[in-house]
Amino acid sequence: MRTESVAASEVRLGDVIQDPAGENMWRRVEDLVYDSQARDDGSGEFWQLYAFIGPMIDPAAASSTVVDGLPGADRFIFREDDTVTRRAWS
Repeated sequence: MRTESVAASEVRLGDVIQDPAGENMWRRVEDLVYDSQARDDGSGEFWQLYAFIGPMIDPAAASSTVVDGLPGADRFIFREDDTVTRRAWS
């Protein structure tokens, strides 16, 4: 399986992405929700957050293979400055 690193803003519906902690847990993105979070630096500015919602899958299999025994759709949350690892299909 080949992967690539992209900005959180480049993730699209249907992408298969790795969890933010870098563990071997993957989701197929079926929905995207935006939020914001205050920066911890006292500036009064906010981070844009991306919540990628979808089921856990086996990235080595077809993108539609849901992992047995894992809960249904949930989300991975990334900050706007985070890099996302996604499966490259070519």
